Amino acid sequence: MNTRNLFAVFGLIFVLLIVAACGEQPVEATATAVPASTSESEAEPTATRPSQSGVTILADGSVVAVKPVLAVSFTASGRLLELAVQPGDVVAAGDLIATLDDETLVDAVTNAEFQVAQSELNLEQAQIELDRLLAWEPDETAVALAEANLAAAQATLKNAQTSDAAAGNSVTSARVSVDQAERQLADAQDAYNTAFDPGREWELGDPFRKQLLENEREAAVRNLQFAEENLQVAQANYSLSLAGLNNDTALNAEASVVSAQQALEQAQEPPTAEQIETAQLNVAQAELSLQQSQISLEQAQEAVQDAQLVAPTAGTILSVEVAEGAMVGAGSPIITMLDTTQLEFHTSNLSERDLARVEAGQPVQVTLKAYPNDVIAGSVARIGTQATGMVGDAAVFPVIISISSDDLDIRPGMTGRAEIAGE
Repeated sequence: MNTRNLFAVFGLIFVLLIVAACGEQPVEATATAVPASTSESEAEPTATRPSQSGVTILADGSVVAVKPVLAVSFTASGRLLELAVQPGDVVAAGDLIATLDDETLVDAVTNAEFQVAQSELNLEQAQIELDRLLAWEPDETAVALAEANLAAAQATLKNAQTSDAAAGNSVTSARVSVDQAERQLADAQDAYNTAFDPGREWELGDPFRKQLLENEREAAVRNLQFAEENLQVAQANYSLSLAGLNNDTALNAEASVVSAQQALEQAQEPPTAEQIETAQLNVAQAELSLQQSQISLEQAQEAVQDAQLVAPTAGTILSVEVAEGAMVGAGSPIITMLDTTQLEFHTSNLSERDLARVEAGQPVQVTLKAYPNDVIAGSVARIGTQATGMVGDAAVFPVIISISSDDLDIRPGMTGRAEIAGE
């Protein structure tokens, strides 16, 4: 090779090196293939932030609520008294949605509270009795009082028995008087019958005998009348004596003596094991009754609470399914709502060719059509496990992007573009 040809070769090499040096420029952002728009109004937003790593992956998509649409219902049945929301309302967790007619339920709470108070009182009394038996000690004052009560009861019994005995004697005496009066009446009746015997009419013919017979007959009439009246008096006295005889006085006095004796024994003798066991059983039963009453009260209170339907989470009311005054059943939807406080951006056309450069945690910028001049910061949350379609000859996979913006009214269904800073 001559010198001229040698210089020509070196010159060509030099030119190639200069061209190669000029070609080392920054790599332009690449975008997943997106079908061209057919109208100017459908133009997609463009990236507004330079790539951080030299490669930016563009993908279209839409805003999706993290949680699905939620149907909210009562756990109890009843008449819908009040509806506090309407479609489009934004509610916070715990806000009142609707109320059932709870008049009967409130009455049930009042009754349950009364039963709890009564059960508490019964338990207190049973516990006091048990404590008294367990802590028993002889009480000299109580013993003296019991002895005095017994002596008084015995004296009352003795007086009652004396009274009953006197009353019995009075009855006996009155009975004897009745018997005597009856005999006197019988004698007077015999004398009357003798005086007025028809066989003696002949005596009226004799002046001397006539006077005697008339005197006899007058005496017989008077004696018979007296005997009848005397019998009536005797019978009346007997009835009064019977009325004054009251055996209940002695019986009541005997019962008082027995009661006083028992009180004295109780004051002098310690409680038996059976008495303590019975008192312990009474306490246990009272405790169980109180627990049951408290459970009933809690159930009644829960029923009143169940009559108020509150929002289980924050969100927006999508629809109202019933009207005020309607009867609703447990589990029947009252409203449907959507939690719009937790949103994600789901891509719809990210090519499988770009998946290798996407991973969880990568920063993302999202621009929505509704807010073309606002950039929403986000990050890759995860990549869908299954392709959702094809773009050209490549499958597309959804990339789920966490977004957050308190300044913009972002709603599920809004569309836009995501710029993922590729690795």
